[in-house]
Amino acid sequence: MPYVLASRLDEARRDYTATRIFGEQLDGTGLATWARPNGGCFIALSVLDGCAREVVRLAAEADIAVTPAGATHPYGDDPNDTVIRIGPTYPVLEELERIAYGITVCVRRAGHERLIAQQN
Repeated sequence: MPYVLASRLDEARRDYTATRIFGEQLDGTGLATWARPNGGCFIALSVLDGCAREVVRLAAEADIAVTPAGATHPYGDDPNDTVIRIGPTYPVLEELERIAYGITVCVRRAGHERLIAQQN
């Protein structure tokens, strides 16, 4: 029983860490929203329309592994290219912090590039 409790506490710390960093870096930017898991394993990160694949590509360039864009949709086809599923269960907390900050940089870059392209 203590192992189960420790595992649940560790899972809650991971979820809190990732969503805290997303809040610090992205809240109020209009570039992304996210849903904290309520008993689930994944954080649903929604970015601007047409940006999810680019965020995943940028993350891969930065050696950050995330699930493919569209993984939350049937056949992996997200018609708006907006949803990225983040699974913060495996990395240790320090690594998770670096990963979460890295993802926010990718979201900001892809989002700003998209907004600039829409203005032109």
